[in-house]
Amino acid sequence: MSKINIVDLANKLGVSTATVSRALNNKEGVGEKTRNKVIEMAKEMGYTPNVIAKTMRKEMNVVVIFPIKDENASYYTDLLWRGYKSGKREVENFNIKFHELYYEGQSFDEVDRKYLDKLAALENQGVKIDAILVYLIGDNFELTDYINDLYDNDVPVIAIHKKKHDLMANFLVTDQAEVIGRLAGEMFGYFKKDFKNVLLIENQKEKFFGEDLTSFGFRAYLAKNHAESNIYSFDQFEEDLDEKIKELLAEQKIDIAFATTARASNYLADKIENYKLKDDVFFIIAGRNKKSESYLRKDICKCIIDNNPLEEGREAVKILVNILIRNLHPKLEVGHIYKKEIKSKIIFKVMLQNS
Repeated sequence: MSKINIVDLANKLGVSTATVSRALNNKEGVGEKTRNKVIEMAKEMGYTPNVIAKTMRKEMNVVVIFPIKDENASYYTDLLWRGYKSGKREVENFNIKFHELYYEGQSFDEVDRKYLDKLAALENQGVKIDAILVYLIGDNFELTDYINDLYDNDVPVIAIHKKKHDLMANFLVTDQAEVIGRLAGEMFGYFKKDFKNVLLIENQKEKFFGEDLTSFGFRAYLAKNHAESNIYSFDQFEEDLDEKIKELLAEQKIDIAFATTARASNYLADKIENYKLKDDVFFIIAGRNKKSESYLRKDICKCIIDNNPLEEGREAVKILVNILIRNLHPKLEVGHIYKKEIKSKIIFKVMLQNS
C-alpha cells in the first residue's frame, strides 16, 4: 500500500492541500471544526508526516512553459491556465517558486527566442531548476533540446496535453483525444441515425499540436459503424477554406458536422450560424471555451465534448508536487512516460443555465 500524503487527505476531505497543511501544523487560517476533521481523517487513513516535505527548506524552482496566457481569451489554453493557477494556489504553503514563461495575448503563431532568453537569465542568476512543466513548444527544437538536457540530468519533466515529437517527459497529463473522436461518432449515430453526408474539419497539415488523434478516432468509428457515410474533410489551415466550404454547402446537403479542435469548432460554428443551417445540420463541438458555450446557448451546436483542460492544469501541478516532495522521479527509459488521461465530459445546454 502506498504511503498516504496530504494530497490524499485533501482529496478525501474536499479541501485544499494548503488547508490540510495548516491544520496539521497548527497554523492560522483554518477553522477549528475543519482542523479537527483533518486530524481525525489523518488518523483514520494512517497518515504520517512526510520527512522530505518537513525538511524541504531549500526553495524548489519549477519552470512552467505555456504558449499563451490571457484570462480573457476564448481559446482552450485559457482554461488550462486557470486550472494550473488553481492547482498552484493549493500548494501555496510549499516552498516552490514557479518561473512562468508564456505569451501575452491571443497569438502563438510564432515561437521566438523569448523562452530561451529567460531560461538563460535564470542560469546566469545561478537558479537550479528542480522540475519543468511544459504545455507545448511547437517546433522550437532548441527549446526541446534544452528540456531534453534537463531530462537527461534527472530533472523531472511533466508534459501537459500532448507530447510533441522528440520531447522527453517523465509524466504526460493529457485529454483522451482519440476517445473524444470516437465519442462524437457514437453520439451522431445515436441522435441522428440516418445521416449520410459528413462535414469534417481536422488538423492534419499543421503539426503544432502533434498528430490529430481526435480525427483518427472519429474516422475509425464511422468506418466501422457508418461505412456508407460520405466524409467531406478539410484542414483548418488550408488555403481558401471559406470558398471550399461554401461550394460544398451549395452542392451537398450536410447532415452532421464535426471539427476536431476548439479553434476549428468555433470556425465551423460561425459558418453554420451565418448560413442559417442550425436546424439542418447536427453539429457537435469539441472543446469547451467561452465561444463554444455561446454557440450551445444559441442552439448552433447540440452539445460540447469538454476535454476538461481545467482538470489537466490542476492534475499537472498535483503530479509535480508529489514528485518534488516524495522524490519520485526515477530516470526512465528514453521515450517512456507515465500517462494520466483526463476524462472528457459532455456538456448540454441545460448544464450552462446556472454557470
